[in-house]
Amino acid sequence: MLSVGLTGNIASGKSIVESYFEKKGISVINADDVTHELIDKDRNIQQRIKKLFENEDILDENGAISRAKIGKIVFSDQDKLEELENILHPAVIKKIEEFFDEKRGEDIVIASVPLLFEIDIQPMFDKTILVCADKKIRLQRLMNRNGYSLEHALERINSQISQEEKRNIADFIIENNNDILELELQINKIIERLRA
Repeated sequence: MLSVGLTGNIASGKSIVESYFEKKGISVINADDVTHELIDKDRNIQQRIKKLFENEDILDENGAISRAKIGKIVFSDQDKLEELENILHPAVIKKIEEFFDEKRGEDIVIASVPLLFEIDIQPMFDKTILVCADKKIRLQRLMNRNGYSLEHALERINSQISQEEKRNIADFIIENNNDILELELQINKIIERLRA
């Protein structure tokens, strides 16, 4: 089994790439989905998060942890962000490892991890794929999709390691600047090379 890490900066279009791999019959686990599930369902994680933010308003009207409220806090508080990551990342990594174990019989298995290079977990994977898109396109996507102001969209984009740096580290690069046919061609070529 070949374990592959798929990543890309915010609004690069990882989701569309992920769904194309799945359409091709390749199993994909999404680290964001795993994180959401842990926050929504894992009692131990919930308690640790509540303790970390005990003096903050982080619950929604139903008394559940609000990811949006946490996001706002940690985006402007680097220390809190690191502490939250120390709670979540080991649990997410464990879930990815379990998923890989489960899929041991398949030829290629993918984990989609937005912060793959930021948290330095590339040794977990045999190969890495980076999805790239021009900054202008990513800004536009963020403003249209998330309703962000230009300033907030730029903040989000600039909070990650630049695409240029990541290009030097990734094994494969997918350019995703809106042409869906071109995108599918690139993915098919990568699948061929991975299978070879």
